[in-house]
Amino acid sequence: MEEYRIFRDILCVDLRGFYASVECAARGLDPYETALIVADESRGKGSIVLAVSPFLKAQGLPGRFRLYELPKIDNLIIARPRMRKYLEVAQAVNKIYLSYVAPEDLHIYSVDEAFLDFTAYKSYYQEDIFSLAGRIIRDIRDKTGVPAAAGIGKNLLLAKLALDLKAKKSDSGLAMMDYDDVEKDLWPLSPLAKMWGIGPGMERRLNALGLFTVGDIARYDKKKLKRFFGVKGSELFFHAHGIDQSMISEPIDHSRSPIKSVGLGQTLFRDYTAPDIFTLILEMTDDTAERLRFLQKEAKTIHLSVSYSKVAPGGFSRQLTLDAPTDSAEDIRRACLTLFERHYDDAPVRKIAIRAGNLSKKRPFTQLSFFQDHVRKEREKRLMETLDSVRKRFGKAAVLRLSSCFDAGTAKRRANLVGGHRE
Repeated sequence: MEEYRIFRDILCVDLRGFYASVECAARGLDPYETALIVADESRGKGSIVLAVSPFLKAQGLPGRFRLYELPKIDNLIIARPRMRKYLEVAQAVNKIYLSYVAPEDLHIYSVDEAFLDFTAYKSYYQEDIFSLAGRIIRDIRDKTGVPAAAGIGKNLLLAKLALDLKAKKSDSGLAMMDYDDVEKDLWPLSPLAKMWGIGPGMERRLNALGLFTVGDIARYDKKKLKRFFGVKGSELFFHAHGIDQSMISEPIDHSRSPIKSVGLGQTLFRDYTAPDIFTLILEMTDDTAERLRFLQKEAKTIHLSVSYSKVAPGGFSRQLTLDAPTDSAEDIRRACLTLFERHYDDAPVRKIAIRAGNLSKKRPFTQLSFFQDHVRKEREKRLMETLDSVRKRFGKAAVLRLSSCFDAGTAKRRANLVGGHRE
């Protein structure tokens, strides 16, 4: 595997308990000594806890759960989410990163995580990557009050693994992983969903092959992995050996969009049944189609996921492949209603998600068919383009369906939220 190895100086920085740490800093409190969670109590006991302070994390409290699952904690502070505040702090942290590296050597992975490539800066800083990482962490803490951890590696993967497997558990918040550490530190990892890039679905498929640790993947036949999983199979094999040739500074090929699907999901604050659930489907398919039009994409696969409430556990998750790609809200809605009617069993609904996948670039022409009303589709297209332009200028709440003003609708309330929250 030697020929596939690259040797960079990569830093992966994580803002620890980000939302909760911002709230602690705003109150002049130490995140490592404060029992604080971020959740909106006004939404009821079913509200999701978005973040817990590093202090509570060290006590074994998970990062995400619902308020009704919260154990009794002395001197607990429950902070209401303030998404605008968190974005402001994230921007301040990004400015700190850019004081160390050029924009082309910075990749913002998420609101609380980023990669920095210091390979080209060795002679400039005259400082090893470990001490540089410590300096950045101190800068972030001093200027924002938010604690951070950093993983260091010779490629993006190793830096991320160093962060997840070592740095977050280290008192210093710093850790390094090299190629020589892979067999000792990575191969025993199980369950596989703990590995960056492996989700629960992929884990189940790998387990079915008798693969339960990262080492099992590393020792498995690469050709078989590729036959079972395609390009992802080859990537899994190389990642299991700590190999990743991705570069932060590589130009993005916009013709190959990393976006695999678009859509949205909602956790509801009361039980919904038909026909109220149809109002939500109407609103959510409008939103999904709008996102497709914004991205200039069309979808051929529509996925509907429904979870029932506690009184009737269960639900379903099904998808439907259309005859042709579309960005039409009406086409997406019909597919969702078809799935709903096929699989819904009259139980109260508490979560619903709609996703449009199998994306392709929007076609500059319309494929004619004897089975479609092309006059209707052309009218819908002109109407949606007009509505998009109005919402772009005046905001999403400028034009709403009448049904969204009824009790079952959520679009009117969601239009004024930031990241799903009031601030």
